[in-house]
Amino acid sequence: MNGRAIRRGAALLIGTILSAQAATGCTPAPQALLAAERNESGGIRLLVTPCPDFKLGQMSVFLDDAAAPEAHWSLTRESDANTPSQINLLSPPAGYKVNAATLTEIQPSKAYVAAIDGSIGTKGVSGRLPFSLEKIAKLSPDEVLTGLHGDKVVNRKDFLKSPPSRCKK
Repeated sequence: MNGRAIRRGAALLIGTILSAQAATGCTPAPQALLAAERNESGGIRLLVTPCPDFKLGQMSVFLDDAAAPEAHWSLTRESDANTPSQINLLSPPAGYKVNAATLTEIQPSKAYVAAIDGSIGTKGVSGRLPFSLEKIAKLSPDEVLTGLHGDKVVNRKDFLKSPPSRCKK
């Protein structure tokens, strides 16, 4: 190989490395649409990230157990109800009706999933959050559990201050 070919190869390698760093290092971290925390009465409250034009259509919570697929609680939006920023589990917010209520309590040592579906304009947007009583109990008052990377704990203020990039139309 001559010196010119070596310089081209080195330039190509450096360009590839810089491109990879730009694609991974400068991209903002993904953000969750849904989080969970302990409410004042000791129950579980779901938080919906502030997403300006997001309209929540339905929400469900279910036992993450193939042996008990019927254990779930779900809500649907009625007419022009506003999207709530907080939802206490097993208690429907104003403007939402309960569709299914076979899940009546969150039990220790069980895995659950909360899921929301909605839209921003014509774009469908959804969020999913695996949780358990044990994970929620470990949170400090300023922390929430998000569905990112399985079960990431983040600062509550950080979760509520900036909407995910998918909140854009």
